[in-house]
Amino acid sequence: MTPGIRAIVVGMIANILLSLFKFAGGILGNSVALVADAIHSLSDLVTDIIVLFTHRIGQMPQDEDHPYGHGRAETIGAAIIGLLIIATGIGVIHETWETMSDNPGKAPGLLAASAAVLSILINEGLFHYSLRVGKTTQSPSLIANAWHHRTDAISSIAALIGIVGASQGFAFMDPLAGAIVGCMIVKVGIDIARQGMRDLMDTALSDEHTKQIHSILKEIPEVLHFHDLRTRVIGGEFLIDVHILVDPEMTVTEGHRIAEIARRNLINAIHNIQDVLVHVDGEHDTDVEGIYPVTRKELIDITRPIISELGISPPEIRVHHIKGKNIVDVFIKIDSKQDMEASRSLVANIKSKLETTPQIDQARVFLDLNAE
Repeated sequence: MTPGIRAIVVGMIANILLSLFKFAGGILGNSVALVADAIHSLSDLVTDIIVLFTHRIGQMPQDEDHPYGHGRAETIGAAIIGLLIIATGIGVIHETWETMSDNPGKAPGLLAASAAVLSILINEGLFHYSLRVGKTTQSPSLIANAWHHRTDAISSIAALIGIVGASQGFAFMDPLAGAIVGCMIVKVGIDIARQGMRDLMDTALSDEHTKQIHSILKEIPEVLHFHDLRTRVIGGEFLIDVHILVDPEMTVTEGHRIAEIARRNLINAIHNIQDVLVHVDGEHDTDVEGIYPVTRKELIDITRPIISELGISPPEIRVHHIKGKNIVDVFIKIDSKQDMEASRSLVANIKSKLETTPQIDQARVFLDLNAE
């Protein structure tokens, strides 16, 4: 059993026992408020079942149909729990206002007060336990359920205030305390539900995390600029997409190395990152998008016949797309004993022929003296 499942099961068992204990204390101790609180604890089992279901799904590994994992299930669970907490808060307001005020003549006894105090202590303990496990496992549904345990403790505080107030003859304290505590519970539910909805809507990370990402990328000397930074949260883990701008003369392997450095630096610095996708640009592609209609194959098909007409063996060809221009690098293998003036003439001839074609904006010819 994983720590997360264990925390949920402990909460379920505690809610069952608390419900029975508060029912007994409320009936024997003459407290309608405590009976209502017992019903509240019993209804929490529904939340625990939701958390158990969504947490187990959320912890499942990635598969072919879910390449980003199943963390969204936990986010959905957190949003549902938030809505249930809101309903609980509204119920507490109703229960303390209507049920308790309808029975002003009944003075609860010590047993009812003792049951309420025990409920407060147990639920507060469950809150700290579940919150610690939720943060350790990065589980939004467990963290939301932890706060639900705290709302149970607050609900019991409302019941206790009502019990003490009624026993001292201050009946007005019951609805007043219930209304205030109920509003507090609703506020907690709204915060949890809103966070769950934000994650479901792929809301970006906080400004603090964004500034940290910027700082990490700026520390890499080879990253000249970065843009199109996109972030989102899935099941408590972060996904990051970013475009980095590097020297356009870099090789593919150099660019890949810089991208991997950026990716690893981010993952090592920010604990909750699941993955980082780094796109390497030789220029700011938002400025030149769609202006390179010619492909690498087409440029090579244009270049090779021109070279072969000069009686030169097929050269190595590299293609660059930089600042709206198509640039072709040609590496010609020649005999190292060949006359330098002849070599210069050959280079000029190749360059001239290539640059007269409309698809090539610039040709750069290099001599390879390693020919056997």
